[in-house]
Amino acid sequence: MARMSSTRHKWGDKVRFPLKTEQQCVRCDMVKVGRRQGGPAGYWDEFWRDEERIHCTATPPCDARCEAAAA
Repeated sequence: MARMSSTRHKWGDKVRFPLKTEQQCVRCDMVKVGRRQGGPAGYWDEFWRDEERIHCTATPPCDARCEAAAA
């Protein structure tokens, strides 16, 4: 029986900047931005796709658009 599962993000290498990190999903081109401001309590993640921020409370699902385009 084939196992059905949702596509998960496959985050690339983390690129580090002074107050943030960025990782891009190789499956859907979404960018996860980790921001830091004022210590451990001042850390949050943002998600971006096509230069637009996705406002959410959890990681948005991966639509694997890059893998679909390559097939």
